[in-house]
Amino acid sequence: MLARLTALLLLSAVPALAADWWSYDNARFGYEIELPSEFRLSTRSDNGDGLTLTPTDQSARLLVFGTNILDGDFSAEANVRVAIAKDEGWQISYSKSTSRGISFSGTRQGRIVYVRGVALCNGGAAFFQMDYPKTDMQRFDAIVMRLVRSLQPTRKCTPTTQISRVFR
Repeated sequence: MLARLTALLLLSAVPALAADWWSYDNARFGYEIELPSEFRLSTRSDNGDGLTLTPTDQSARLLVFGTNILDGDFSAEANVRVAIAKDEGWQISYSKSTSRGISFSGTRQGRIVYVRGVALCNGGAAFFQMDYPKTDMQRFDAIVMRLVRSLQPTRKCTPTTQISRVFR
């Protein structure tokens, strides 16, 4: 029975995993993410911060963007993102945060939102935010999981503090 259930779960994710995906590399902020081919570009920011994408049926919206963080404090930026979502009426039901990444999700008026952010070098951060109908949860959850795994910095950070040797 367990083997059948496992096979069923794996097969239900196959359409989202088997679909062609394309890689988006944001050189300005130094991050990359894989994007589902069923999503089409809706808008591109003029300043190179990111993209807004939607599937053909317009049922979901995916924002992908980089940002500069005030004082380089990723944890503070993560808290601000959660507060903004709450102010927009999202009921946050899941949140996990570290000094290098955050994920949170919630619901509002029959929709689900999922946000993932990662800290980047030089006081930046990359985020994706996807919202979609609860009724399409099975369709979009596998997409969200792949987005989570693929969002990552493209640059290795070097320490910003310099060690100097003092001779006496």
